[in-house]
Amino acid sequence: MKWMNNKMCNVQPNAMLKNVCIKILALISLFSSAFSVQAQVSETLKIISYNIWNGFEHQATRKDKFSDWIRKEQPDIVALQELVDFNTKDLKELAKVYGHRYAILLKEKGYPVGISSRYPITLIKAQVDGFWHGMLHVKIKNVDFIVTHLSPFSWKYRTGEAKQIVEYIKNNHLDNCIILGDLNAYSPMDAIWLENKKALRNNLLNWDQEHPEYGNMLGQRFDYSVLSTFIAAGFDDCIGRTVFPENKRVSFPTATLYGWNWGDGRLADVSERLDYILLSEALSPFVRRVEVHNGPELEGISDHYPVSVVIDQLEK
Repeated sequence: MKWMNNKMCNVQPNAMLKNVCIKILALISLFSSAFSVQAQVSETLKIISYNIWNGFEHQATRKDKFSDWIRKEQPDIVALQELVDFNTKDLKELAKVYGHRYAILLKEKGYPVGISSRYPITLIKAQVDGFWHGMLHVKIKNVDFIVTHLSPFSWKYRTGEAKQIVEYIKNNHLDNCIILGDLNAYSPMDAIWLENKKALRNNLLNWDQEHPEYGNMLGQRFDYSVLSTFIAAGFDDCIGRTVFPENKRVSFPTATLYGWNWGDGRLADVSERLDYILLSEALSPFVRRVEVHNGPELEGISDHYPVSVVIDQLEK
């Protein structure tokens, strides 16, 4: 047997066998490259938050344009606000269009928030009581996501919501946590830019005078207490920290809200940043890229522009 094995080893493969071997090696190389590319893709998490304005106001063209853009961006996770008249089935069908198999809706009445993902989602808590629109807590991979949409009318109510969220995160020891959504509030990082907006200030003061039961302004001043609550708890306003010049941070309003064209000079006087993705102290070092998508390609979808963050995955 030993002699036969040695003899077989000395036999030279014929041309056909050589071709087969070459093809096999080529296939192995191809699959290895594919797995390598997939591994590179999965090394990061791309997260988008988007207020879609009253559920696209039931306009199919807006929803289709949104879906096309999301498909192009290929995010891993999408948090949505103002899913008006959506039920769970509707959200899952929308998510399926842009390649997400998993989706969870907070509620089916009022102004729901929701989240979709290419990865499985574990629902931890869906809370409506004590919140203007609600708080949705889910876990994706080993990251906790808090999706919310804070009060649009009262800085006092918003601050109360922020304190509830911070206390909830603290009590549940959510170290790897992301807060995202339309917070209807101002970051102190925007103050140097925001304080010069006389038209915006006047608009808010006039609204407060007409609705004395609420109040978006802190007396005569812009209120920064909501974001300060999150920042004091260790959360990183990564957009405010890294996006310059400051007007690149604008997330509201779009020209669409007023029936104007993108770039209309009147928008600069009333533009603001209301949409955020805030990262806990443990996640902040993993930020790779942040962006407010306020270019012309997204006009016609919503009155808000979406924001996105790319982070390294903690779980490879």
